[in-house]
Amino acid sequence: MILDTSFLIDLFDGQRDAFEKGLALSESRTVQRVPSPVVVELSYGAAFGDEEELRNVWKALRMYPVVEQDETIAHRAGQLLAGADQQTDGESGIDKVDPMIAAVADIYDEPVLTANIEHFDALDVDVEAY
Repeated sequence: MILDTSFLIDLFDGQRDAFEKGLALSESRTVQRVPSPVVVELSYGAAFGDEEELRNVWKALRMYPVVEQDETIAHRAGQLLAGADQQTDGESGIDKVDPMIAAVADIYDEPVLTANIEHFDALDVDVEAY
């Protein structure tokens, strides 16, 4: 299972649906992966908080394996974004981070766990809501 930023933020904020989904994944021993662009987004957001928030983000991220971006993932991300843009006459409105997350899902053949269903559907990867 590929964890999107939206899921982790909701989980860290104690949102019930995210917590229950995280618990179910743990109980079923589902491997949960965090793409490195998610770390970028979480670190950026935490930088606007206090030191405790930053520590909590780093502590929480240690629970998950981080998938680093490499050349294969980068190429796949570009292909997925191009496909989404081609379906919408050149402008899908999808930022550059979501395709990087989607590429990890595509390469690992695992769904993205997210609240951002629309973008990941447009990127043509499996999506799971919570």
